[in-house]
Formats: sequence, C-alpha cells, structure tokens
Amino acid sequence: MAKKHKTHKGRRTGAFFLGLVLLLFAAFGVYEAARIAADKITAARTGSVRNAEYEEFLKPFVVVDPAPFDDVSGAEPTDLLDAAVSALIYDSDKMNTYEVFEGEVTGLLVPQADVEAYFVRLFGTEVQMQHQSVSDSFYNVIYNSERQAYIIPITSVDPLYTPKIYGDVEKTGSSVTLNVGYIIGSEWAQIERGNYTAPEPAKYMKITLREDADGYHIGSLRSSDAADTAEPARTTAPSPTAPSPAEPVTEAPAATTAQTVTETTGGETTDEAEETTA
Repeated sequence: MAKKHKTHKGRRTGAFFLGLVLLLFAAFGVYEAARIAADKITAARTGSVRNAEYEEFLKPFVVVDPAPFDDVSGAEPTDLLDAAVSALIYDSDKMNTYEVFEGEVTGLLVPQADVEAYFVRLFGTEVQMQHQSVSDSFYNVIYNSERQAYIIPITSVDPLYTPKIYGDVEKTGSSVTLNVGYIIGSEWAQIERGNYTAPEPAKYMKITLREDADGYHIGSLRSSDAADTAEPARTTAPSPTAPSPAEPVTEAPAATTAQTVTETTGGETTDEAEETTA
C-alpha cells in the first residue's frame, strides 16, 4: 500500500510540473503575440512619422511644380532655383534676418550663398546651381550680380499643390522612391470634430530621394498614373497659403494677394499697394 501511495504522489508532482510548463508556454505565447503587435504598431507609427518627414521635406519642391526629370542633372535649372528659393522662404527664422531692398522691385535681399545652401539641401552636389533671374517662376526672383544676391518680391502666393505620400516606400540601395499625390491646396474638406480629409490628388508623381551623408536629396521626378495604395485620411489640413517673404510661414496664415493700383491725379501717376485678404 505504501508503494501505491508513493506512485500517486509522483504522478501528482509530474502533473504539477507539466501544468507549470504549459502555463509558462502560454504566458510566453501571450508575450510574443503582444510583442509582435507592439512591433507592428511601432513600425506603422515609424512609417507614418517618416512619411510626414518626407512630406515636409518635399513641400517647398512640390509647391513650385517642377517639370519631370529622369535625373536631377537634367532638370530645368530655373525649376531647381525656384525650389531652392521656396525652401528658403519656408524657413521663417531665416527670412526674418534679411533686409528690405527698395528699387524697381521691392523685396528681401538674400545673399546668393544662402540660396545655394538650400539648393544643396534639396538637390545635393550632383548638379550646380545657375544664378539668374526667373521672371516667370513661382516667386519671380531677381538676381543682382553686383550684390551677389537675390531680390525676392514681397508678396503672398497661393500654393498650387501640397504633397501627400501614398503606398509603400520603395527602397533600392541608397535610394528611396515615393509615390506622391499632388493635392490642390484649397480642396481639403473638413469633416466631423474639426478634422480634415484629403481630396483625391490632381496627379501623382514618383520622386526618388538619394541618401547622402547629410540625409537625402531629390534625385529624380517622374510621372505616375495612380496611387499604389490608398492612405488613411489625414486629420490636419496644410496651410492654405505658401509662406510669404513679407510674412513668414505660420500654422495657418491668412490668404492674401497683393495688387498694384495705379491712380492718376493732376497728370501725375502714383502707384499704391492694395492688399486683399480672403
């Protein structure tokens, strides 16, 4: 009888350890499931943050709507110049440091070295900047060779497009390719609780960024037929206007346009600046 009692005791001990092992495996499984879910959430958040960084980087480039190019070395020089000026204007802290130049055109006097620095930020060192006036550009900048500076007219402009990244980021070697929707700035729609939803992009472009020691720069701009994958609606709308040299960018600047009104009094002609706020 004593021997039988010992067998039952051994079985109970074995069952206890077996149950403990199963419990540990179950706990490990729950932990692994939680870890995988957390990793997926972190990856999604990381991707969302990275896309937001890409969009912020591309904003001054997309707003001037450059013509497509297979390689930045073959891009239209005036488009690249205009984008570099745009990037500088989006830096409100920098714009507050420039003096006002008064001449045939009144504007901010910006040293060419500063424009060159923003040019390199956007396009790297693979292509050299060509200093020139661009009268039919987004900002209509004027180059003053004597002062080695640019005159950026003081005016407000409405951005034609803002960038929105769709689908997955394609990474090849040291380059990433983004499928970018060009959204018309005035077409963001407000939904419940003050949130906003992005409209369908007017067009899509494939933008390749090449990584370098300082981060990345724009390497190519190609047309794209449609988005690869639809993105969830964004909850905040972009600024309704592009930043103005006169009034550096804020979260929601007023949409203004500057007009010149010509009046003739007693044979004399005077020009007055009239500003209209939307």
